Amino acid sequence: MKQVISIVLLFFALFSTCLADDLEIKVNQKAVKLPYWPASKPNYGAVIIVRGGDPVQWSEPMAHLAQLLAQNGWSTVLLNSNPEIDSPWLNQLPEAISTLRQNKNKRIVLIHYGNQLNTTLDYFSKPQGKTINALVLLSAYDEKESSVKPDSLRFPIFDIEGQFDYDMIKDQFTARKTLFKSAAYTAMKIPGADNEYNYTQELLASFLTGWMLRIPESTVAAPPINAKSLQSYIEPIYWTDSQLVAINHLFLQKDILKLEPLAQK
Repeated sequence: MKQVISIVLLFFALFSTCLADDLEIKVNQKAVKLPYWPASKPNYGAVIIVRGGDPVQWSEPMAHLAQLLAQNGWSTVLLNSNPEIDSPWLNQLPEAISTLRQNKNKRIVLIHYGNQLNTTLDYFSKPQGKTINALVLLSAYDEKESSVKPDSLRFPIFDIEGQFDYDMIKDQFTARKTLFKSAAYTAMKIPGADNEYNYTQELLASFLTGWMLRIPESTVAAPPINAKSLQSYIEPIYWTDSQLVAINHLFLQKDILKLEPLAQK
């Protein structure tokens, strides 16, 4: 029976992978292809789903969620889901963010699902970390206590747990609700949902889409003005021109002096 279940899960994983496109990034000068679902029009932004934990393995629930988000206008890419990629997902993250920005996505949201939450929080709490527009904690937890301060995270956070989630996840979810006392923090329990959000994927996607649409779009600041690029439209007066102006002015003064005696007569 276990072999049959394994074969069925493998079939669904291969089927979902075939439906996905590739988002190609470079990690340490090496090309890496990530499972990617481009958004249907209109395109509201991009979502990066990190399936936290070891070992690296395919997540059918997250692949299904990615498909639903793409259908709702959000280009979605999966990290830590392809065992053939040998680089850690944290090394892929900044390159994935940069590539999605280059693809003109004005909103980028990261969804952290499952274990290794501290890795994500630590990365985005540092000033040198690539920026995103929002963070979603989906049944997120870590086996160690986090030292990250809430005010070091510079974006809105949507914290989600399933009604029938694991006890560790529920405990850490409750603790975060007390710790993150900010208007930018929202917590929600999905009714009827287990840890893999079976039979509640559409409901989850609806809540996510509604929340993400309220995130402000990124604006590109105007580049600083380069003084060298400014050109004057007034012709410069060179030394020879200045000399001619002075000579003409001298002759004009002499003509005026000659006319003054005539005017007195």
